[in-house]
Amino acid sequence: DSSFLLANAQIVDFPIVYCNEAFCKISGYNRAEVMQKSCRCGFMYGELTEKETVARVEYALEHQQHDQFEVLLYKKNKTPLWLLLQVAPIRNERDLVVLFLLTFRDITALKQPIDSEDTKG
Repeated sequence: DSSFLLANAQIVDFPIVYCNEAFCKISGYNRAEVMQKSCRCGFMYGELTEKETVARVEYALEHQQHDQFEVLLYKKNKTPLWLLLQVAPIRNERDLVVLFLLTFRDITALKQPIDSEDTKG
């Protein structure tokens, strides 16, 4: 049930070459709207998307490194969406990174405020 994108790691801005149906469902965008956009997913950033997290995504892509982080993105209808984002470089037989696999797990429910013992008084 994982949603994911595949992006071309050989082209500037790492365009999306495939997104699965689960990604379309969670983001609210259809495949045609997502294809060829940057896998940085800037089209899903909003006012509360943290710049530090965006910088980490950039770093992982630019340095072709595996990384995982929580990021606040926004669906097409502007609904906030907390995601566990994993960036994984995919190498060919010559050890060149040719694709990036970005997987997204919706963790919005885990980010809702919880009444802790402290706040109950």
